[in-house]
Amino acid sequence: MTPKPAGLPKAHQLRTRAADIGGCTAGLLRFATPHEADALLGQIPSVRARQSLNSYGMPNRVVAEAMLRRGDKEHLGWLVVQALRPGSWPVLLGRLLDLDDPVVNERLMAAPGRTDVPRNLRRQLAHQTSRRDGVTPVPLPEGLREVPGPGDRASLGPDHALLHAADAGLAARALRFLGAGADPHGAARACRTMLDAGLRDELRALVDEGRLPAYRWGPHEREPSVLDYARDALAGAEGERRLRELSERVRKPEMLRSIGEMSDSDARSTRWEDTRLVRTRVDRRNPAVPRVDWAAVLADEPRRRAADGALPRFAAKIMAQRADVPLELVRAVVADHPELAVFLSDPVPRVLADLCGQSPRPGTPVVTKVVGNGLAAGTLTPQDVVEIVPEELLESVTGALWLPGLRGLAAVRTLVGLAGDVELDPFFVDETGAGTRRRLRDPRRPAHWHPGAVYGPRLAAVLRARGDRGMTADEVLAEADTDAILAASGAAPPDPRVLRRLAEHVHANLSGRPEAWMAALKLLEDGFAGSLPELLGAAAEATP
Repeated sequence: MTPKPAGLPKAHQLRTRAADIGGCTAGLLRFATPHEADALLGQIPSVRARQSLNSYGMPNRVVAEAMLRRGDKEHLGWLVVQALRPGSWPVLLGRLLDLDDPVVNERLMAAPGRTDVPRNLRRQLAHQTSRRDGVTPVPLPEGLREVPGPGDRASLGPDHALLHAADAGLAARALRFLGAGADPHGAARACRTMLDAGLRDELRALVDEGRLPAYRWGPHEREPSVLDYARDALAGAEGERRLRELSERVRKPEMLRSIGEMSDSDARSTRWEDTRLVRTRVDRRNPAVPRVDWAAVLADEPRRRAADGALPRFAAKIMAQRADVPLELVRAVVADHPELAVFLSDPVPRVLADLCGQSPRPGTPVVTKVVGNGLAAGTLTPQDVVEIVPEELLESVTGALWLPGLRGLAAVRTLVGLAGDVELDPFFVDETGAGTRRRLRDPRRPAHWHPGAVYGPRLAAVLRARGDRGMTADEVLAEADTDAILAASGAAPPDPRVLRRLAEHVHANLSGRPEAWMAALKLLEDGFAGSLPELLGAAAEATP
């Protein structure tokens, strides 16, 4: 058990009770390890588990990964919503897609009006093939295969995405339903699918009835209509060849197989004079969306590197932001573009050693972010960090205040003997809490700097009574409102030094003991005569 923090009044009258137990549960779970989160998710109420996906105004990756590992249908539904939120953990969508799970696919496709679902992703899912290889069949859920009849103008569900279905019958029904208003790219793909399946009579009926897009399209409207292409394809072999050639140029659920395809600057051109039907092969709205054949990329890399040298930065960034990249390619990213290592979601010791072994070494923010990501993912241990990170960098890393990695940094600080109370001078710091470009405190918002707004009126009164004498992190934890510490939003966040000290208390008292975590949450709900650090100590004493 952690001893009582020095400086606390002997007759402490504070009673610690969570007014918002859901928010306080989410705040406390910010400091859980992956192993602890796995155990706790099966014990805390469902509504609190969902709240725990976000705390302190940012996603909690440890809880999200624990839900992924459990695979519960309800949890997966929450994660789909979380993955589509702006500012969400970018790797989450890719990990959901890698499941090839029909529940996930249905939730991603079932809302055609959602602008936060990239169109390329919906084309992939409608194509009914595996995320991993683009070939293995993954049929759509039955609820998404029901296309309304021509007289039923109710919501189609996935609508234009179904034009890319591998099932020719499904693509044909979608094309008939959408008719002349179909997306030309999808209509061309559907016509090609129908030809390949021998559905020439059905395609001829669509042509005769004029149920295909009949307008010119493409850059500067240079392409003949899809109706003209289909009519020519039915008339002879040359027309069929032209339709097949068109279907290879339109937007489709492609599989990238080389670094060149990921970094093709010409394909990403936005020049007005560009006459190609598709100006980008990579959906830049989310790096997890494109399907990549990593075996083919890895096999081609020695030849490409000998011919072209280092990885292009655009492709390297995509690779750093994905969770499915082979270790050899991850090491190549770190070697060629060490600054992109901050995007690695689950770096392993070998990658951290590569990064720290470079000359000149990357800056402290890069190493800190890699260390924090590895500790949050469970791919790095505190011992790994102490052994790998050079001494001159380790001192700066252990002093970091990067909020998502505070529990892991608390463990590292304990190992090197730095854990303990700290003087808050100044009382608030303008420190980054969620990355190098997002700061935890806004200079333009007075509430971010007002002790009463951040910690509650009791602490503000104590601070006024002290005059010039400041407070330590433990004293703040003793006097601040529990909800202000644990259930804080991004509107008035606690100082990250206080949260780092709280992470040290959690590590000392609850580490590796789910029963102690549950005891602490029970005390928070029922009330405890003492401060938050004392509550954690009592939870540790109450459990074997």
